[in-house]
Amino acid sequence: MALRRRSNACRDATKGATLLEILCATAITLTLLGIGIPQMTRLRAPYALAAASRQIATDFQTARMRAIARNTRYRVTFNSTARTYTLERESAPNTFVADGGTQTLPAGATMTAPNPANPIFDTRGMLGSDVSVSVSMPGSGTKTVTVNVLGRTTIS
Repeated sequence: MALRRRSNACRDATKGATLLEILCATAITLTLLGIGIPQMTRLRAPYALAAASRQIATDFQTARMRAIARNTRYRVTFNSTARTYTLERESAPNTFVADGGTQTLPAGATMTAPNPANPIFDTRGMLGSDVSVSVSMPGSGTKTVTVNVLGRTTIS
């Protein structure tokens, strides 16, 4: 009795996935995405808070360096309700004009008005008093950006 061998054509015909298998895999994938995507937005909050506080600290340093380099006073004017701020240079005594565009905080981030007032860097890059701005992000906490009278910026 001779054994018959199956042809390769029969074996290849059984390879692949059925429509039911593809639909089940798609349903499982969509279910996992539906669970995971809302969690991803919560993971974004701490990074947005850190980015917003670093952005403000960097712009404090930019204003300070420009004040020294251009030998003119610079200030950072905050609009806490609009979540924006602008770097301004002094064009005439006590008259400031924008030096660059308006900066906006990342979506969801809020800030307090600067305490005690908008910082004004003199031609040596120094302030009259320490200035602090608090940045908050829902579900992530608050960070405070402080610039001291010598122009050193810290985030806490």
